[in-house]
Amino acid sequence: MAEDRQFTHGDTEGIPPGGTLTPAEALAIAGRAEAAARRPQPLPWWYGPGVGLSLAAYGAALGQSFERQAQWLILLCPLGLVLVQAAIVRVAIRARGVAGLVERGFPPHAVRALGAVVLVAALSGLVAWFATGDQGWVGAAVGAGGGLTLWAAIVLINRHVKEQSMSDAQ
Repeated sequence: MAEDRQFTHGDTEGIPPGGTLTPAEALAIAGRAEAAARRPQPLPWWYGPGVGLSLAAYGAALGQSFERQAQWLILLCPLGLVLVQAAIVRVAIRARGVAGLVERGFPPHAVRALGAVVLVAALSGLVAWFATGDQGWVGAAVGAGGGLTLWAAIVLINRHVKEQSMSDAQ
C-alpha cells in the first residue's frame, strides 16, 4: 500500500530515486504545488511603465483639451485611458501578478501607495499652477507626477511580491 504509484517523468525534487511515492509524500508534493499556484507572481517588467506612462499621457491630453476648450476631446480622454488600462489589467490578471493579492484583500502597502500617488499628483499640479497658471501644464504635471509615482509604487509592490514569494518557498 505504501508504494502504489510510479512517477514516469523522471526524478524530481522530493521524489526518491526509482520514482515511487508514498501517499504522504504525494500529498506533501501536491500541497506545495497548490501553494505555489496560489502565490502571486511578479508582474512583467513593462507593467509599471505602461500604467505610469498611460496615466501621464492621460493627464497631458486632458490638460491640453481643457486649455484649448476642445470639449469633444475632453470626453474622449477618459475613454482612451479606460481602454488602455483595461488591456493592462487584463494582462495583470492573466499573469496572476499583484492583481492576485486582491483576492485576499488589499495589503496595507497598496493603500499607502495609492495615497502617495494622489499626493504627488496633487502637489505636481499645484506647483505647475503656481509656476505657469496654464491648465495644459497643470494636467500634464498631474498626469506625469501621478504616473511616475504609480510606476514607482508598482515596482516596490512587485519587489515585495518577489520577496514574499521567495520567503514562502523556503
